[in-house]
Amino acid sequence: MSISLDQLGAPGVHGIIEIVPLFTDEHGKAPEPKQCPKGVHEFKVKARLAKSPGQLTLKGDFGLGDGESYLTVSNEVARLEVGGFGGLLKFHRNSLGELSTVNADLLAESSQEAHNLFVTQLTAFLDRLSYLASIPLFVDLVVVAEPATDRQSMYFVSPPRSSQINAGGETLHVEMAPVYALYREAQNSVSPYYRVLCLFKIMEGLLLSLRSEMRKRARSAGVELNKVKSFVPDHPDLPSGLKGYVGKPIKDVFDNFLQKEFRDAMAHFNLKGRHPLNVSAHDTWRRFVDVAFLSDLCARVLIAQHEQLLTSFDGSLPGLR
Repeated sequence: MSISLDQLGAPGVHGIIEIVPLFTDEHGKAPEPKQCPKGVHEFKVKARLAKSPGQLTLKGDFGLGDGESYLTVSNEVARLEVGGFGGLLKFHRNSLGELSTVNADLLAESSQEAHNLFVTQLTAFLDRLSYLASIPLFVDLVVVAEPATDRQSMYFVSPPRSSQINAGGETLHVEMAPVYALYREAQNSVSPYYRVLCLFKIMEGLLLSLRSEMRKRARSAGVELNKVKSFVPDHPDLPSGLKGYVGKPIKDVFDNFLQKEFRDAMAHFNLKGRHPLNVSAHDTWRRFVDVAFLSDLCARVLIAQHEQLLTSFDGSLPGLR
């Protein structure tokens, strides 16, 4: 079975692919899935490690040696086992002696709960290993299997995809160079926290200093620019919890939501007690993935509008018409 990238949602959104087999009983009834057990039951969870974000491969049946990392073990070590509150984590090696995959058998009420338990325990240990070895560590795919129903769920972040550029000439406004640099920095980062920070600074610059400076230049040159109103756009992949901001002024969302609720958190401190924010906590990470997507939508609106203002201004100058 092949899955098109277009079916995975916009780049940067978190997604889940569920594979649900259908079964026919002895009476020949129409195929249907097995019923999920009620209450706590068994799940088998595994993760594939990676040296870099790379290109996501949605292969749920990856083997014990399919991943890679900068952590190595001697040939005598077949696997490492780490105990924790959620269950026993088993680290497996590839043919090069690198830790490559991790798996665990967990008890939970749902696939999502099993995933969260596994990720919480795994990331805490990987964070420690990253510090001890001074290396990057990535998890590029988590798969949760439910033996009672033979269901399988793959958890991932939708990857970037190819984009064909226009053959025509492009105009680069010098004033926009820092904005484009910050945007590329956001796109290159796999950290939703850093992406939000870059996009926040883009919005801050365009909403505050750059737009006002543009107006001053226009007045000095005797050029009248159209007034710009910026609203949060809709998108089919915008998480439901953020749909309430669609259609609202971007400046209001920036001031009352992004700045108040996320400015301090982006510095990895919470708002009240100023304690360090655990950026590996799954709920926190997922929240920032959602906010990064919203921030990207807003930043792109502001960038496009400022480009139009600059083009309009340049086209209104006598020597540039």
